[in-house]
Amino acid sequence: MTPALANLDWPLHTERLELRPGCAEDAAAIWPWYRLREVQEWTTTLSPTPTEHQERWDRGLGSAVVGLSEGAVIAVGKVERQDAWSQTDMKDRATGQQAELGWVLAPAVHGRGLGTEFAAALLDLAFDGLGVRRIEAACFAENLASRRVMEKIGLRLEGVFREDSLHRSGRWLDGMSYALLASEYRAERTAPPLAELAQDRSTTDT
Repeated sequence: MTPALANLDWPLHTERLELRPGCAEDAAAIWPWYRLREVQEWTTTLSPTPTEHQERWDRGLGSAVVGLSEGAVIAVGKVERQDAWSQTDMKDRATGQQAELGWVLAPAVHGRGLGTEFAAALLDLAFDGLGVRRIEAACFAENLASRRVMEKIGLRLEGVFREDSLHRSGRWLDGMSYALLASEYRAERTAPPLAELAQDRSTTDT
């Protein structure tokens, strides 16, 4: 059976966060900060009222993950399993082979590295938990904070698309697409740290 988020061993703990699947009650907990203008600047879906926010949240619960710090939800994200593109006769083998990641962090905890810690945990969930072979993530090119997180967790920039994305300000902005293969993810985890490589070279040179 193909693993689903709900079937994984929860909660997941990182150094400073506890992660678990999202539930309906989380919508009210995140509304005070999720509705802020600085957050809505880059979110895909605008939720102008608590009711619309709840409805949108409920629709995405199958792929929703929340991050808690000291009992409060300070990050929300998704690990959305998707079918890879394929020729029609190979469709069965492409089903559920990749996932799209996304995340939003409460402004009150910006600047502490928690967004990177949360996103890295989503990456682990996709590859180690769901067993997908490829993950993707996208953002507006002007969303520098999101771009930095993607780069810090090891995602590879695959494309910059000139003015392909219409922002709710009315401006056409560049979009950026990042991705990573499971094989790259596992190779990076088994590679020796750079400090060890430098030491090895130093020893060889002497």
